[in-house]
Amino acid sequence: MVTFSGTTGDLLARAAGYTATAEDGDVGSVETPLFPSDSREPDFLVLRVRTRGRTRRPIVSCALVADVDPARRVVRLRAARSDVLRLPEHVPIAI
Repeated sequence: MVTFSGTTGDLLARAAGYTATAEDGDVGSVETPLFPSDSREPDFLVLRVRTRGRTRRPIVSCALVADVDPARRVVRLRAARSDVLRLPEHVPIAI
């Protein structure tokens, strides 16, 4: 589980609708945060991305979040846009 100091985890918990921005440009928007059963802070964010007339919903680990700007409603990611677009649309299996 990823733990953020202070209010970052709380901000991510309420980030639905925020713009998701990669290091090299906008990717899409945060559709919903995904929470583990024992926490109020999300582990993953489901993004909504439009590419070539198709909607994808890649799952992004909160470990990739560099910053959350609630005033601008932006989540900044530590990844290139092309890398985010290639992420799977399912939650990784935990063993």
